[in-house]
Amino acid sequence: MLGRFTESARQVSVVALQEARRFNHTAIGTEHLLLGLIGEGGAAAAVLASAGLSPDACRARVLEVDGRGSLPVPDHLPFTPGAKRALAAAVRESLALGHRHVVTEHLLLGVLAEDEGVALDVLTRCGIDPADVRDRAFAALAGIDLSPAPRAARLFLSYRRPQDLHLAGRIADRLDDFGRSVVCDVGECDVLLAVVGPDWTPTDLMRAEVERAARRSVPVIPVLVDGAELPADQLPGTGHVADHVTVRHETFREDVARLADVVGYAQPGIG
Repeated sequence: MLGRFTESARQVSVVALQEARRFNHTAIGTEHLLLGLIGEGGAAAAVLASAGLSPDACRARVLEVDGRGSLPVPDHLPFTPGAKRALAAAVRESLALGHRHVVTEHLLLGVLAEDEGVALDVLTRCGIDPADVRDRAFAALAGIDLSPAPRAARLFLSYRRPQDLHLAGRIADRLDDFGRSVVCDVGECDVLLAVVGPDWTPTDLMRAEVERAARRSVPVIPVLVDGAELPADQLPGTGHVADHVTVRHETFREDVARLADVVGYAQPGIG
């Protein structure tokens, strides 16, 4: 089947094998082909990058969906049925466009055509629209320059008190309405929201999360709950602290709308 594939397209399967082994997986699925397309570094990788997909985010979502394998990994890893269908679809995409060889963009189209593959789930979990990626792949094949896709700002909510968990969840749900997505790892965020109650102290565990964000030059926005006060000099990395926002229960919707605006000011290059 790989006879029509260019050297770059063949290299995708090599990188996919390496990615499968990285997770101790015993077969190469569409999610590994997706990682292979990124890792190969060619035209399809540029398409995926323009759509907003990063290698680290993709790997994190693959691990989230598949987990890490526990069985011994054999020397030869087979393709899953879904991956085989994706490879066959890549050939069909090439033929349909009148192209003699299968290039990485065709392979990307093949992966996107496999509705039952894990790759589509991974893209969706990364906040990437598969239809947009498909359009970009066709544009790349037509020689059209690709502009980066706007993406939602990734936020991490740090809080101290167990009772703040419910409020943090409400804030996350409301921010989603404004196109702001909340991530579970401070290392993946564009902005950190420090949910501060009246009894916050500088020695709290959340301070470590704020410090980690500051080391990455990630803006920190204090979210002061019901009149809590937080002098800026109590936060590490004060050079990265953005305007604070007060959130009160009686004006919750209006306050979170302002918070969404402040997030945009803190990261103007991101939606």
